[in-house]
Amino acid sequence: MPDSAPNNYQFPDSHDQQVKAFMRWLVIGVTLFVVAVAALIWFADRLLIHVPLSAETRFVKPYEALFEKYNTLDAEQQRVERYLQTIVDDLTAKSGFDEPVRINVHYLDTPEINAFATLGGNIFVLRGLVEAMPNENALSMVLAHEIAHVKHRDPIVSVSRGLALQVAYSFFAGDPGTIFNTGSELGMLVFSRGQEESADLAALDTLQRHYGHVAGATTFFTIMQEEYEAKEDTDKLPTWLLSHPKLQHRIDTINARIDKENWYEGRTVPKQVDL
Repeated sequence: MPDSAPNNYQFPDSHDQQVKAFMRWLVIGVTLFVVAVAALIWFADRLLIHVPLSAETRFVKPYEALFEKYNTLDAEQQRVERYLQTIVDDLTAKSGFDEPVRINVHYLDTPEINAFATLGGNIFVLRGLVEAMPNENALSMVLAHEIAHVKHRDPIVSVSRGLALQVAYSFFAGDPGTIFNTGSELGMLVFSRGQEESADLAALDTLQRHYGHVAGATTFFTIMQEEYEAKEDTDKLPTWLLSHPKLQHRIDTINARIDKENWYEGRTVPKQVDL
């Protein structure tokens, strides 16, 4: 005799309903992820700059020691590093930097014309920059620019922003290995232009207070502009330079500030090292 019990079998939702449910949860998940990334960027901008620089310095101390272990300098290179440290100490005193830590200079025997500030109040100066700058004033402008980055806490903000973007790009691309560097570069491209312009003007103020005039304020930018105008395409430009505001715009902005303040260009000071 057939079973007369009621049939409780439930037919599954239709394929369209399943797709709609999946898309709904996917949208919710992506939205929450984007909000989390935006919150991390907001956190970097608003809160991380209030982390004491002394704490940041303690955090990077082991890495700094490891770098010093492998970045061995000969006697002449040590002399260059001491000279750069003296300039940075003097400029820091005129920059309004009031943190109870010393900004440390690390000299790299590398031909690229560059210098950069990193976490913990560390500035790296490449040999190519020291060689390319025709006088101490021009060199000081670049160093004052990096001091301004430390003062404004730009490194910790940039690292946090870059990390957030790296996570986001890795998530959407599904390939963390190839997206990691791309996210970092795009982070700098998007977020560093305002920081660079602010550091330029702060460096100009420091240069004027230190020397009493602004000779050498645009020398670095002019040299870089002349060097790369001969290039056939921007693929040959260094990545760090592409992430910065256009050189002519930076020159114009600095000159406009000089004209506004009625500052003048005095006599330059020779460099105390000859590479």
